[in-house]
Amino acid sequence: MLLELSVLPKGKAHHASDSTVDLAKIIDASGLYHQTKNKGEVLEGTWEQLMAVAKKCHDEAMKTNQKFVTVMRALDGPDVDGHDVAPSSHAPADCAAMKELLEDDGDWLIP
Repeated sequence: MLLELSVLPKGKAHHASDSTVDLAKIIDASGLYHQTKNKGEVLEGTWEQLMAVAKKCHDEAMKTNQKFVTVMRALDGPDVDGHDVAPSSHAPADCAAMKELLEDDGDWLIP
């Protein structure tokens, strides 16, 4: 499963760069394969793994922001447009299905 995740602080007194760093640490610590894109992070894993990371990021944003928006878009299935999107045991460099999907899917994730 692939998940596009972004947590965006809102309001006048937000510190987007501080939040981004904290969220990046949470995502890195998850051990899941991920790629940073313009609008957020794209992660690969099971539903349970991805929702656990999303919750940690959401909870972290609550600590430093009065208002924020958490946006998630998921892609799941044994075969989507010819790409296997089941969780991969491949090293990041070998994760061709995710790379192809991110590049070829155009509007779905981040171009």
